[in-house]
Amino acid sequence: MDSKQNTPLKTAFVTGGAQGLGKGIALRLRDEGYRLAIADIDRARLEETAAELGAGTLAIPTDVADASSVAKAFERLRSEFGRLDVLVNCAGILGLVDRRPPLVEATPLDVWQRVIGVNLTGPFLTCQAAVPLMREGGGGRIVNIASRAARVRSGDPAYAASKGGLLTFSRYLAGEVGQWGITVNCVAPSRVETPMTQGISDPATLAAKKAETPLGRIAAVEDVAGAVAFLVSRDASFMTGAILDVNGGSFMQ
Repeated sequence: MDSKQNTPLKTAFVTGGAQGLGKGIALRLRDEGYRLAIADIDRARLEETAAELGAGTLAIPTDVADASSVAKAFERLRSEFGRLDVLVNCAGILGLVDRRPPLVEATPLDVWQRVIGVNLTGPFLTCQAAVPLMREGGGGRIVNIASRAARVRSGDPAYAASKGGLLTFSRYLAGEVGQWGITVNCVAPSRVETPMTQGISDPATLAAKKAETPLGRIAAVEDVAGAVAFLVSRDASFMTGAILDVNGGSFMQ
């Protein structure tokens, strides 16, 4: 018998995987040969994307900011797949008011709390649940989607704060779980062309974003998905606690 038939398929779990950037990452990981589970709060789009990703894709309706919802998602993941090799935390929201970034003093508390809940508490909860599964399997890769806004004054205050916290959390976790063969890295893109960003983009804003970018364009979903694919590959096995900037040169460090 071919020994490959006895090798379990590697499993990837992508939050926010039903649309936009998360969907693009899921598609890339499918093409890399991963068995997929995707989570999203939008049930209708979740089912559509799961069908597009193909047979065997596990669609798990999840609110990543809710501890019980995340716990149920990982219970189902364990029951259906029994292992986890890759976790990509891509679920994220903006903290806009009237479709514009508000000043700190004009940011409603409920907006702040929801953004922090989804963008920072969500990855905390999913990582907390993922580590035992990865440890049982002998290792794994965690990729958290941060943002250029974590290190440059950009976007809205809640979003920037949540992504800055995600960078620090990821480095802390990387130092904790490396002993079990688990790596934790961040991808920090600038603005990416997705339905979420298209809804807040006017021609002047897009022109300004392109002008501040040496490569002269807005990031495509494929640019970020490629960075994720690298970080979960064998070629990145000695990278952890790192930030991979995908911003066309608009921020250099």
